[in-house]
Amino acid sequence: MFSRRLLPVVTSVAKSSIPEFKNPFVNNTFTLMTYNMLSPYYMWPQVYTYVPDKYKDWRYRHKLLEKEILTVYKADIMCLQELTTKDYNSFWEPQLKSQINYGSKFIAKTPPKYWSRPLNEMDGVGIFYNLDKFDYISSSSIYLNDLLGIFSINELKYLKSTKITLTNGMGEPVGEDSLLNVLHGRNQVCLFVSLLHRDTKTMIVVVNTHLYWKYDEVKLSQCLTIMRKLNRIIKQLLMGREGATYSKIKILFTGDLNSTPDSLVVKFLKGDVVSHGGLNLVNPLRPYLNHFIYQDTSSADFEHTCYSGKLKGIFDYVWYHDTDFKLKSILSGKEVSAELRHLNQFGLPNENHPSDHIPVLTEFEILK
Repeated sequence: MFSRRLLPVVTSVAKSSIPEFKNPFVNNTFTLMTYNMLSPYYMWPQVYTYVPDKYKDWRYRHKLLEKEILTVYKADIMCLQELTTKDYNSFWEPQLKSQINYGSKFIAKTPPKYWSRPLNEMDGVGIFYNLDKFDYISSSSIYLNDLLGIFSINELKYLKSTKITLTNGMGEPVGEDSLLNVLHGRNQVCLFVSLLHRDTKTMIVVVNTHLYWKYDEVKLSQCLTIMRKLNRIIKQLLMGREGATYSKIKILFTGDLNSTPDSLVVKFLKGDVVSHGGLNLVNPLRPYLNHFIYQDTSSADFEHTCYSGKLKGIFDYVWYHDTDFKLKSILSGKEVSAELRHLNQFGLPNENHPSDHIPVLTEFEILK
């Protein structure tokens, strides 16, 4: 196994105009990880033909996940995707609480039409947080197919009139439907957890999601839904909170966005005006989110964060504002690519890696 390295990051945010905490008794750094765990029920035989059966086995993969999450990385904030309800309730929630004093929240997706397994085997997203560093404030969650109150009448008309060419798993056209119907038919979710960083008294809203894996228009619409809900959460946090101002809330948006750095989703999140058919969309959260971690790293540090057969790319993100946080270090991913080439393997999981995604581990400094 090629050992991954924690790389120090020199960012453009280190400016004299942004004062940093000087109190030696105040710890203004924390670690954050986003990780798609690969649900055991998505180990499709037609996709993972290159993985030996013993490395597909959930018990084998779970032991590796336990080692990574509880021992090797143990980030102060952990945002997990493809975490099943059963696994959250029976293992991760109680184990992280008892072993390392972490609180957590979770939301499961609604089962799709083809789902025939028990409901508790459906996956969702979870956020775990170190109670020695953070106090829990509140949480909220949304289903990304619930568009009521999110889009205006004119926007809904546009979604209804816009047609999407449907494709199968091989990318072959199989029909057509409206963007509105496609959005209603998807079951993705998003979780929001508001925390107070104890040492700096900073309010941080941590957001974790897993966007649909295809159709740029769908992913962009889902992302807009999240941003509009997040805008409301910020307003709710400020209501009735003495001394609270917009400048005292910071955002960390994480997850598997199934979107490459040159995608519409990434352009939208950066604050670019994105043309969505007849609409020009601008991220309402531009004052809180303008930066993602790969802008502060060399292109040589990551080839991919997902190694799922033919579906490879940088899909896993942490977003923030570069006047709120400074990225101090990041766990490099290039060693995984080198390992696969050395072993002449097609993708993940394998003997050393329990998921088809690699964990993206970061260290941040809170800027004042």
